[in-house]
Amino acid sequence: VDLGHDANNREPSGRLRLSVPQPDPGPDIAMLKRFMADLPNPGTLEQLKREAQGILSPDVFDGARFEFNKTLSPKFALNHNVFLGSAQMPASYEFGANFGDERVLIASRVDMGGRLNGRINAQFGESFAARLQAQASPESPGQMQSLKADLDYKGSTCCAGATYMGGGLLGANLMQSITPWLAVGGEGFYHTQKEVKGGAVAARAQWGHKGEHVATAKAGSFGNVELSYQRKVSDKVGLATEMQYYHNQFCNFGVGYEFRLRQATFKGLIQSDTTCSASLEERINPNMNLMLSGQLNHKKKDYKFGFGVVIGAA
Repeated sequence: VDLGHDANNREPSGRLRLSVPQPDPGPDIAMLKRFMADLPNPGTLEQLKREAQGILSPDVFDGARFEFNKTLSPKFALNHNVFLGSAQMPASYEFGANFGDERVLIASRVDMGGRLNGRINAQFGESFAARLQAQASPESPGQMQSLKADLDYKGSTCCAGATYMGGGLLGANLMQSITPWLAVGGEGFYHTQKEVKGGAVAARAQWGHKGEHVATAKAGSFGNVELSYQRKVSDKVGLATEMQYYHNQFCNFGVGYEFRLRQATFKGLIQSDTTCSASLEERINPNMNLMLSGQLNHKKKDYKFGFGVVIGAA
């Protein structure tokens, strides 16, 4: 406290004015701000293993499938899906309509049985987004067969979200980057009708000169553990593996690969239950894609082969 009797320290009434020096925040606060500014956004917990999942999920179907997409305007498009059927599934047809711009996306599909699927994605500013998915069926007139609503927040170093599902299921999740290569998070849920609650913790690590290594881990309160690893060998080759363990239930393990050629993408998956899957998507011309897929399991004697054509592909 400065009690000097200089004229500049006196108030208009003549009383002395006390001058209290402000504390120096020091270099630690500035260093922490710079460290937080360098942290990346980890993505949502729902997309924890997005890189591995993209390789480990080949588009496998049985029978013949044809898809026709027609863009009517920059914001409106229609699509027709025809499935010719197989030994296990009958033939079907789906009609879809999509409307979207930079902030809102509305998509819907209806099949020959009258089952309607719809979803709405809305972006509120740079940080908040909302998603709504619903399904209605003639078997349940006047009510939604399924309903899911999500609210997501995207910060500079974190992602948080809240979920509601029809039937009374509430959930919340959070992912936070703590270093430039490591992010941790967790989720919890509560069922209001069944009074069941649970949760999970998760971690995601990404390292390498260009972030070509990604490893994730997730452990739940019901004894479930999920591990994944993805390696980007080059711009054209990717490898991934995943293990899922559910206590006293089952344990699955899979290895997948992806080859991106100039006009084609090939994916393959080998699982611990002896199931082998593969898919090929080739761009014949700018508006047409050819799809081939196959899956076999000699142990279960289960075989699938699919052929598809997409016209009007993006």
